[in-house]
Amino acid sequence: MFRSRILNYNQARIAYYMSDEHNTDKDTLLLLHAAFADHELFEPQWQAFAADYHLIAIDMPGHGISSTQGSDVTLKDMPEIINLLLTQLRIDKPIHILGVSLGSLVAQAYADRHPEQVRSVIAIGGYSIHKANEQVLKAQRKEGLRWILYVLLSMNRFRAYVTKVSCFSEQGRELFRRGMDKFDRRSFAAMAGMNALFVKRDNPMPYPLLLLSGTHDRQLAKEAAARWHSCEPKSNLILLPNAGHCANVDAPDEFNVLLAQFLSAQRANR
Repeated sequence: MFRSRILNYNQARIAYYMSDEHNTDKDTLLLLHAAFADHELFEPQWQAFAADYHLIAIDMPGHGISSTQGSDVTLKDMPEIINLLLTQLRIDKPIHILGVSLGSLVAQAYADRHPEQVRSVIAIGGYSIHKANEQVLKAQRKEGLRWILYVLLSMNRFRAYVTKVSCFSEQGRELFRRGMDKFDRRSFAAMAGMNALFVKRDNPMPYPLLLLSGTHDRQLAKEAAARWHSCEPKSNLILLPNAGHCANVDAPDEFNVLLAQFLSAQRANR
């Protein structure tokens, strides 16, 4: 289903995947995975949308089969990695970006730096990089300390813990686990620079936003999405039943219906 291609960026090798060669008749949907996972987190969307959309998934630095050894490339470089990839693929029409958790932060950062290239943003389990994020950032710093403890004890325990809290369903955990198995201690170096993604802005975002949270996600995450929604007039917030943090793999059929409706509405509103 997925066939890897390589983008060379400042001595790093970034893996990406396309559903087909770029077809100007199709809208492009860029897929950005959660932390510690990889492109396989979008297997249900690949099956459902490949016929109608030009899909691109990226293994972000430190994740999947992307390699940053011998370079100083980290997550801070993701907006320009995306821009270079779209330039090389000659995609000049605005795109839709779907990001899960960390991927939703990168999606916003790209939209902030290249607003002319973004038609809409779909965020799953995310929060704003611009505003109303103080509580969730504080909680994430605490969670980071927990991660360090798990990593010091055992990478396998760390992988098991993160997989459990990221997905509610066993099918979701299996897809998350596939990417998580490729993430090791060396991968953490590429996680540096995340703070560069954050840019404080008070004005509403100019693009349509679809915000999704799973009903079984942590309460703090659901509250962060609600605060984000309250700040953005062009946003819709949906709670997806029987889903956790990575709602697109926990309840894929329900999620795919919502995504299809949202994308169709954007096409109708052009």
